[in-house]
Parts: sequence; C-alpha cells; structure tokens
Amino acid sequence: MAPAAWSKSRVEVVEAAFRLDQDVYQLDALLDLHLPKEARAAIEAGLTLRLDYEVEISRDRRYWFDAGVAALTQSYEISYHALSQRYLLRNLNTGVQQDYSSLESALDRVAELRGLPVIDSALLEQGMSYEVRVRAIVDLSTVPDALKWLLFWTDEWSGESKWYVWNVRP
Repeated sequence: MAPAAWSKSRVEVVEAAFRLDQDVYQLDALLDLHLPKEARAAIEAGLTLRLDYEVEISRDRRYWFDAGVAALTQSYEISYHALSQRYLLRNLNTGVQQDYSSLESALDRVAELRGLPVIDSALLEQGMSYEVRVRAIVDLSTVPDALKWLLFWTDEWSGESKWYVWNVRP
C-alpha cells in the first residue's frame, strides 16, 4: 500500500475545565484520539508516539492585546517494549512510567487528563477575566535522524487539535 493512501491521525479536545484544589487550578481534559491502523502497526514496530498538551492562560484586556499569564506543556510518550510485550506510557515532565497490555489502554489513559496542576490561584486576580486555551499535538515521527528518510510519510500520522478555549473568573 502506498503511503499516500494511508489515513491520517485525528486529535480533538472534546472537553476541558479548570477546577480549584488546595489553591491550585488543575486542568481536566478529554481527547478524541484516533490513530490509523498503519500508525498503530508502526508503534508496535518501534516508532514512538509523543502527545503534548499545550495550555495557555491570558488575561482579557478590553483595549489592548491580551496579557500572557502562564504557558505549560505536558508531554507523554507511548512506545512498545517488545521483550515484555507491553506498551510503556511515560510522562516526560515527571519521568513517571506506566505499562499497559494494549495500545488501546495506553491511548485511553493519555487521552484523559485529570488533575494537571497549572497555576497557583494567588497568581490570578480576583474578579478579573482570564482566557484558558488547551490543545493537543500528536507526533509519530519520533525516530533517530538516521531513519527519518525511511519514514518520510509519518507526518501524515501526526496532527494537532484546534484550541479549546473558555473563560475563567476567579
């Protein structure tokens, strides 16, 4: 099958919200994440999937550009460990690693973000309006440079969601 005939990955933030827990705003987000069967096979063959959640907070200003308050990227990698026949999900920010028996289980886990600490409530002024944005970026082209020329079509398997935007008023 020619690479041009392969289908693309799809990623969309379908739900996101902030919640205050012990004076820290935490992010909960849910993705609709679809990888084509060729991309799934490539992960089993040794390709690493990287998923980044990008979060931005800005203060709404009426007559001027919005002021950036905070930005955060939460990154994960999913890879297949052939010896153990397990899928490894690694949080690149903390180094914490979990293993799963199926790729679907690992994808389900990474597609549901719960309780990500984003910003201390003391950094947001009471009564002011803030815009919070989150998007997800899937990258399946994480291979050594020596092999990149062999896998030029993996860009079709990478993708990013549109920004999911909402307002918060502490």
